[in-house]
Parts: sequence; structure tokens; C-alpha cells
Amino acid sequence: MKKNDKPSEYFLGAILRGYDAETKISKPVTCSGIWDHVVMECLKRQDGFEIMFEWDSSKAQSINRIGTIRECIERGFVPGLRLWADGKRLVVVKG
Repeated sequence: MKKNDKPSEYFLGAILRGYDAETKISKPVTCSGIWDHVVMECLKRQDGFEIMFEWDSSKAQSINRIGTIRECIERGFVPGLRLWADGKRLVVVKG
């Protein structure tokens, strides 16, 4: 994700929906757990990944989308979510 990219509302909404789904599971919410739910949303449509990430201007062949989720939360794009280190070197998402 380039510094001047602004994530789409669709992607930010997918992050929030993934967070909500992960909170129903009895384990810490992580960016990788949220990513699993974003992928499930993308797989519902044939062009799901293209639509989800059309806002990203990066031309890289391989992009760490878990890192993209983390960066969106760090930069304050996802309202109500923040990152927190739990003391075990695990970064969790808090609402």
C-alpha cells in the first residue's frame, strides 16, 4: 500500500466485518484472522479480489495483504480499531 493510497469503503467494511466475526471466536483477534474473512468475501464473486483492491496503486507482484490490514488500522482508516501488543509478541486488534 502506497502512502497516498486511500483504502475503499468496501475494503474497510470488510475489515470491520472480519473483526466482528473474529470477536465471536474465543481467541485474540489478529490481522491474519481478519484476512481470512476478507478472503471469504472476495471468493463470493469471480472478480472479488480485483474489486476489493482496485484502490491499491501498488504494482508489486506479491503484496502482504495482512500487512495492508495492519497498516490501515495503524493509520486510523478503520474507525474504532487499534493494534495492541499482548506481551507475548502477538499483535492483536482491539475495538
